[in-house]
Amino acid sequence: MEAIVRRVTVQYVSRQTSLAAALLRVYFHDCFVRGCDGSVLLKSPNKDAERDAIPNLSLRGYEVVDAAKSALEKKCPGVVSCADVLALVARDAVLVINGPWWPVPLGRRDGRISRKSEVNLPSPFAGIAALKKNFFDKGLNTKDLVVLSGAHTIGISNCGLINSRIYNFTGKGDFDPSMNPSYVRTLKKRCKPTDFRTSVEMDPGSVKKFDSHYFNIVSQKKGLFTSDSTLLDDPETKRYIDTQVATAGSSFNKDFSESMVSLKFSPGTKERSGGNVPSVNIFLQKKQSQKTTNIKMRCLTTVALSLSLFLVGLVGPIQAQLQMNFYANTCPNAEKIVQDFVSNHISNAPSLAAALLRMHFHDCFVRGCDGSVLINSTSGNAEKDAAPNLTVRGFGFIEAIKAVLEAQCPGIVSCADIIALASRDAIVFTGGPNWSVPTGRRDGRISNASEALANIPPPTSNFTNLQTLFANQGLDLKDLVLLSGAHTIGVSHCSSFTNRLYNFTGRGDQDPALDSEYAANLKSRKCPSLKDNTTIVEMDPGSRKTFDLSYYQLLLKRRGLFQSDSALTTNPTTLSNINQILKGSVEGFFSEFAKSMEKMGRINVKTGSSGVVRKQCSVANS
Repeated sequence: MEAIVRRVTVQYVSRQTSLAAALLRVYFHDCFVRGCDGSVLLKSPNKDAERDAIPNLSLRGYEVVDAAKSALEKKCPGVVSCADVLALVARDAVLVINGPWWPVPLGRRDGRISRKSEVNLPSPFAGIAALKKNFFDKGLNTKDLVVLSGAHTIGISNCGLINSRIYNFTGKGDFDPSMNPSYVRTLKKRCKPTDFRTSVEMDPGSVKKFDSHYFNIVSQKKGLFTSDSTLLDDPETKRYIDTQVATAGSSFNKDFSESMVSLKFSPGTKERSGGNVPSVNIFLQKKQSQKTTNIKMRCLTTVALSLSLFLVGLVGPIQAQLQMNFYANTCPNAEKIVQDFVSNHISNAPSLAAALLRMHFHDCFVRGCDGSVLINSTSGNAEKDAAPNLTVRGFGFIEAIKAVLEAQCPGIVSCADIIALASRDAIVFTGGPNWSVPTGRRDGRISNASEALANIPPPTSNFTNLQTLFANQGLDLKDLVLLSGAHTIGVSHCSSFTNRLYNFTGRGDQDPALDSEYAANLKSRKCPSLKDNTTIVEMDPGSRKTFDLSYYQLLLKRRGLFQSDSALTTNPTTLSNINQILKGSVEGFFSEFAKSMEKMGRINVKTGSSGVVRKQCSVANS
């Protein structure tokens, strides 16, 4: 069996050595979600499987795993799991490029569940605290973190993951001070500010060789990602790096082998029996039931869960799903309490309507609409601490509504439902569209800044980036155009768009897609320099308090404030949608906007037993 896997792996990797890094990465990503169960290999017709999540869109090498599986099925049909195949392929691929060997105990079973909403992988933007927590949650320690990071000695990444570090780290056109300036200059020659695709070596000069050179790079402040450079911020990880540099990696291969064994049996790994996993490569006795795990005939089989299994087995009883007037029996006045509070207070701060709508949007795009954007963090690594959320307002407003509801119906109404209801009511009371808000959402307790940074569309997005980020949430191009229409109200800060005015390509130039007269007005009257990060600017000049079609009219005049606004005119489909909206009535726009809001409000919601009702919206464990 192992000889068959090794033969197939050698055939592929010897022809394309870059597959070694790719296959090792696939295995790592698989084990970090639901354990090492092959769930990352599953396809979904709805694009909602693990492989459809942003961190996994650049994974490759699936064909090697399936080729090995096909060869095994001819010899031993229905015997060897895809999870075991992946574990062996990853090890053997590294061996082809003279990397370390490690024992691969076998007996994993394949999972049948694969959800992109569960993909919570260590982010390249993460600081040391977030990384340690992410690894600790998988049963891995600080040494495993730094050792496994050493896998960055092989492989490549792309400019899109580092451009903010080298061009606009704090929103002021600067680079990350933790990076070596000469390395930044080298990277800028390869990566232009709007380049999301060009490949970059993670270990310059040693990308095809599995060695300890990565630690030399990190020690010289040339780690490509924030997650690399932050290894110097922890005494234990820095000490390990210094040791490997001083001893030319004397223990790295041995340490890597040990950490890879630890990774194999991180929490959630499915085994064939309830006993211990042996330390030699033998199959365990076949004892485990196949209710939740199985041996798949093909590793890339489409995810096939019946609706009844999804509703009953995964998220509780059917009545726990979102429904209109969910609180009719448990808190009959819940929706009226929210509505009355908004009605009584929004007139004193009408700008909160746009702010609450933005909060709802940012909440739903990270872990689904679960109120996780409201959670405070003592270590500064919650969603609200991420750059896209630093200007989000209205947290106190939501907390005040929650306090009223807790006084009336303790522990009943979720913070996630409060955001959904309050954002709708605020828009309605300021003359905007109305939409249905089915309720029954439950609150999440996990809130990570790195996930907000990875999932919330930035104002600097081009069309491809927007399309990907919306598609990852199950939203199409029509939804993208309609939800962007929310920019017809509200304001932004100069820091969100001054690159377009002063340094679009890193050469002190202006975005040619921006109307020159509009740009001149912004420079002279609003944002006099690239360093201005406090001045407020209307997103829809002259109409920011009215929910209307003006935003779309400005787009056709090349006066969209953000790069993400002007990007909507660069694609035939979205441009056609804009023209159709403008040919219709405001009422027609309201109706279509409502449909997209209802759709957005259902993104990966937690219902039934899959979430909680937090007593304080800002406290995860309340």
